[in-house]
Amino acid sequence: MINYPGRTSFLIFETALLLLLAGCGTSVGPTAGVVRFEDGTPVTSGSIEFRRRSDKSRFASRISAQGMFQPATPEGDVGLPAGAYDVVVVQIVLTEDLALEAHTHGHTVPRRYADYYTTDLEYNVAPNEVARIEIVVQADGDGSQTE
Repeated sequence: MINYPGRTSFLIFETALLLLLAGCGTSVGPTAGVVRFEDGTPVTSGSIEFRRRSDKSRFASRISAQGMFQPATPEGDVGLPAGAYDVVVVQIVLTEDLALEAHTHGHTVPRRYADYYTTDLEYNVAPNEVARIEIVVQADGDGSQTE
């Protein structure tokens, strides 16, 4: 084997980089998701929170106008580690001063999804899972989409 100057340093760097990329066997889990209604339309505002059943750790995010979110710890670390979670979706839509035909917010999320005691939403993250999270909620009967 021919010994090139710097080859040893390169091999050490390459090994360290591979270990870093592999994460030494740990995974942050899914880092993004979407919340939508049963008819496929996105929830266009609000927030979503995941509470891990084993230790009550919380991972939360605002919901974008496209229904997208990125679950994160209170410290800002993005990702949902493996485990079983209860899920709440909170949406506040202020429409009391608008006529029904002026509502452009689309469907609204029923209040039962906003409380851990009444929500039936749950999500399970398998070890090494990284696929996008998908949460589906029913639409509130009085918040229909206007066209």
